[in-house]
Amino acid sequence: MPQSSQLSAVYSDIEELTELLVSYFKQGIERGEYCLWTVTDALEEERVKKELEKADVSVEKYLTSFQLEIINTGTLSKGSPLPESAVKELMKEKSEKAFSEGFPGFRMNVSITRKGGSLNPDPEKLEENLKEINRDNERKLTYLCTFPLEELSGSELLRLVEEKGVLVKRKGGWECLMHTCNINGQKELETTLLTAKKDAEATNRAKNSFIMNMSHELRTPLNSVIGFSDLLLEGAFGPMNTKQSKYVNNILISGKNLLEIINNLLDISRLEAGEKTLKYEDVDVASLIGEVRMNLLSPASVKKINVELKIDPSVGNVEADISKLRQILYNLVSNAIKFTPARGKVVISACKKEGVLEVKVSDNGIGISEDSYEKIFMPFTQADSSAARGYGGAGLGLFIVRNFVDLHGGDISVDSEVGKGSTFTFTIPAKPENTSLQENETKNTHDILRITCPKNTHDILGITCPKNESLFHLAFLIIELHHYLWTGRLFLLWFSEAVKKLTIELPSKAQM
Repeated sequence: MPQSSQLSAVYSDIEELTELLVSYFKQGIERGEYCLWTVTDALEEERVKKELEKADVSVEKYLTSFQLEIINTGTLSKGSPLPESAVKELMKEKSEKAFSEGFPGFRMNVSITRKGGSLNPDPEKLEENLKEINRDNERKLTYLCTFPLEELSGSELLRLVEEKGVLVKRKGGWECLMHTCNINGQKELETTLLTAKKDAEATNRAKNSFIMNMSHELRTPLNSVIGFSDLLLEGAFGPMNTKQSKYVNNILISGKNLLEIINNLLDISRLEAGEKTLKYEDVDVASLIGEVRMNLLSPASVKKINVELKIDPSVGNVEADISKLRQILYNLVSNAIKFTPARGKVVISACKKEGVLEVKVSDNGIGISEDSYEKIFMPFTQADSSAARGYGGAGLGLFIVRNFVDLHGGDISVDSEVGKGSTFTFTIPAKPENTSLQENETKNTHDILRITCPKNTHDILGITCPKNESLFHLAFLIIELHHYLWTGRLFLLWFSEAVKKLTIELPSKAQM
């Protein structure tokens, strides 16, 4: 570790951060310094204790001797980053205590994150506070500012490196990047960052490709499991006794849960791969909300939860990507049902205000603590509650919701109280700008074949049919959809029941 009053480090995930801080504080303990480790919640506190023990640090020994202190700052700031004033007071109080008790040095960590467009707490103000506390510069007082890499802009990262140097993990070890030039006059920093960027992009592409391929390979057989389970429950192959129905229903529920996780992983991979385009079309909001409600009536009825709609008559239509808007609604409503106890209530309301669609999903479930409001929108994260963890799930739904809402130029918020329920509110523009060009390009490259199906199956299948192809090509397009409609065999069963009621709209001769 470099010897400096103020250190800066960037990390890409929680594992890297924990590894860095363990090394940082282990060094301080070995040098006899007073070490103050700040954490954000009780779970993190338990994790750092385990990691220190793995690094051969006797945690209880140093906690008892008061050389090591672990403070949960989440209780001080209600989950938000500590302001500069609070960091200053904490540093002043604990450093004075350390030096009064004869410790040769003091060190602590400060977690810096982005909030409202700016870094909080402000690193420059922290440096000023440090100078005030250690005016004579005789005391050995060190603090480490940690920055999540994904929240730093390129200019901010460069400024950190140029002004102070920054710790980064490279090739399995931690290195301090400084603003220096080599013999050829090229900046070592730029070369290092470019190499790291290329390595990270290559790794990310490989990861996304693997997830996409595996998602397809898993979904195809999984849809067969779901489809045949559904047919068995409907008695398509003969009646079943109570125990058989129960077990088949368990298979169906587990299969649907697994399929939802796979689909969510695929959505995240597409977002990370840069697939952030929207296919705008006119969407009937009331009909779409009603469709989502119907799709979720089954899990709601199992828990005897009443799903109520409060749609303002003037809500009308909006221009949006219907598949992503459907996913937003589905994730919010399914979460509300999941975390609402039996015989509870879920309310979906929608209205239009000054050209903006506002949708609220409310429940009277277990609720969310205020310090978890931001955390729940992070991937693979749930509210810090043993009750919430007992409900299962991968913690992906709300992350996808926020990203899809952001893509529409909207906003999402949560208002909740533990034990009383939650209300998620999202808004999107009713008519976004610059959609006409995208729609025209679509019309110039494809003709759209729409198939209207019976309401008890799928309301509308939109199939894109390339120009100059014969109608016979439709058969192959339908077969390509077999894994979305369970399997080829199940599709035929569905099709035989629905074909008499199909209405097919083909492009006119003028369009062909």
